[in-house]
Amino acid sequence: MRAEPTLTLKLYPFGVLMQRKTAQGCMEYLIDPAQLALQLAATVRLETGILSPNTIYISQEGVQKVVVEYRQRQKTALFLEGTDAPVIVPMPDMLLCRRTNDKGLPEYRVFAVKNRPSDLKAKLFHVPLPNVYDDGRVCWGSVQQLQAQQLTGTNLSEDWKVLLGTRFGSHNAGRRSQSHPDDIRKKYLAMEAAKTRVYPKSDLIAANRTLEDLLEGLRK
Repeated sequence: MRAEPTLTLKLYPFGVLMQRKTAQGCMEYLIDPAQLALQLAATVRLETGILSPNTIYISQEGVQKVVVEYRQRQKTALFLEGTDAPVIVPMPDMLLCRRTNDKGLPEYRVFAVKNRPSDLKAKLFHVPLPNVYDDGRVCWGSVQQLQAQQLTGTNLSEDWKVLLGTRFGSHNAGRRSQSHPDDIRKKYLAMEAAKTRVYPKSDLIAANRTLEDLLEGLRK
């Protein structure tokens, strides 16, 4: 059985026309678009759930959702291609941004920062990792990414595990370190040999963009 709509909205350059069927026939009204928006917004419910202490930004527009999470500077075990044992080196403060929608795999951007961002004007730096493009996109290669059904929350701990648990090769290994501009992996070996405790902020290379620039680009 096919049901006919009892109410329809027609959008015109001059406004919004509502058409409603009643017992007396079909009636039409001009309605205020602002009031219509308020009524529709009242039916939308958005819940973030329990937030991670490191979640610094969340936005949702329709089916598109953006989550940005901060990872504090810490020593990290990184696996390099051609080796069995990981190098254990300090990594700087980092941001991981994940954008999801109802189509395809999630999109990621990863950057380094010198401190936990306190506003959207925070300056971004190229993350000292291979396999990452200048715009922060990750080259996943054959790495098995998380599937859509695993990405309903706002916690990016599993995303970090996938990113940092991959084997890093020579792809995009250059221009990631002031002291070792040809290959960031050489920086790892030097830090491991020197037992460096904290990644030097002076070694980071500016990405010439802010967190605000990053988020604005993801809205396009």
